[in-house]
Order: sequence, then C-alpha cells, then structure tokens
Amino acid sequence: MISDISTTPKKIPSGIDSLDTVIDGGFPAGSMVLLLGELGAGDTEFMYTSAARLLSNGSATPERICYISFTKSREDVLTELALSLPEYHETLRNRMEFKDFSGAYFARSSVPLSWTTKKEISLNSLKWNGDANLIEALIRYLDENADDSIVIIDSLTALAQYCLENLKWRDLVMFLRGLQRISKRWNGIVYAILGDGIIERNKQEELAECADGVIVFEWGKLGTTRRQRFMHVKKFRGVLPLLDQDSIVNFETQIGIQKGFEVSNVKRVCGG
Repeated sequence: MISDISTTPKKIPSGIDSLDTVIDGGFPAGSMVLLLGELGAGDTEFMYTSAARLLSNGSATPERICYISFTKSREDVLTELALSLPEYHETLRNRMEFKDFSGAYFARSSVPLSWTTKKEISLNSLKWNGDANLIEALIRYLDENADDSIVIIDSLTALAQYCLENLKWRDLVMFLRGLQRISKRWNGIVYAILGDGIIERNKQEELAECADGVIVFEWGKLGTTRRQRFMHVKKFRGVLPLLDQDSIVNFETQIGIQKGFEVSNVKRVCGG
C-alpha cells in the first residue's frame, strides 16, 4: 500500500516581519503578485523593502533581484533606493540584475534617443536591437534570468499603456496568464506594480484576474486632518484564508527611511 505523504508548500517571506507574522511566514513560492496602488500609498516602497530584506537575510533563495524597467534608468532606481532605503542600498546595488527596456518602450514615441540613452547616437542605434516587440523581448529575458529570483516589473502600468498603443490588449493578458503559470517553476516571487485608476477599470480588473495575489495600497483618513496609508489583500492563493481566519480586513502601514515599509497596525473585524 502506498501511503499518501503530504508535503508543505514552500513559502518565501515578504521580508516585512510585521506582515510575515500574520501570514504564517510568507507568500507561496512561485507567486505572481500584483501590487495595486494609489499614488504614494506605498506599493513601490513595499516592493523595495521586500526585495532588500530578502537579499540581506543570507538565505539561498531568492538568489537575486531581476529588476525590469520600461522608463527608469538603473542610476535613477539606485538613487531612489539610496534616498529611501540607505541601509540596504549597497546590497541592492551589488545583487540587482537590472534590465532596461526603455529603448523598446520609447522607440515609437516622439521622445528623442538622446533623452533615453547615454550611448553615442548612430543610424544603427535608431532601431531597437531588431526585436519584433517588447513582450517577446521580455519573455526571452525572463526565460534566461528568472529562476530562483525576485522578479520586479516596474511597471505594469507602463507596459499596459505600451500595449494599448502598439500591440493588442490580448497580447498583454496572454503574457500575464503565461507568466502566472511559469512563475511556479521559477520558485521565487514576481512583483508587478500597477497604478490604481490609470487604465480603464474593466482592463485593470482583467489584469488583476491574471495574478495569484493582488495587494491593494490606498490612502484613508484618520479624523479630519491626518491621512493614513492602508494595505489590504484583495485576493491571494494560500494567504487570504489565513487573514479571513483571523478576521483581518486591512493593515495600517508606514514608511521610514531606515526600515522602509512597515505594518504599524492590524485592523480586524469587530468581535473577530
């Protein structure tokens, strides 16, 4: 008789201790996570803090960060990190694999090449590496680099706007569905940042439906004068049941220069 041996799925900590305590240690490995945020509400800081702390804790997995940018330069991102997370800046500088897709992103726009590259302009540089489109180039890069990594897509908003102008919307949706599937083999975490309310609501929901998890970052009011950042989990395989079990509805959050993103208070349903 063959016994039925159950295995515990691997988890990867978010790196934010005040959150990991609540979600039983972290996110399921292989998760594709959509960080959906209002402007300044903390989605970017969550991503930076998570990546920095995971690389600083000495664990073997994930091995590195694959930071994918469509509009920002490596110098711009590192400067932002030095200002917001100085404690982790050197770790990120040394272990972050930065991929700049701005050549493809701006290729069909009116933005001059001199604004997006430091390289000497030539006739050959006016064409972007001969790639058919941005999605195909992105897939090639991920196939070669994403194993055992934190993959950061900065940002899905920019990619969505590109696809609306230059490709078919279906190309982006199918890419994300494929990304959700293949991320299980990579054994890391994929973070994709999407600005709330920038693209049409039905399209935003369509992108959210492709992800394993959707974490929402938003502003709320405490009294009449003070604003407070909040975070809640809209959906997440293997995580949402834990929050429902503890009657957790959302988290108050704060952002500090030294510690980065933190959960400052857990909000529960009254009587939970």
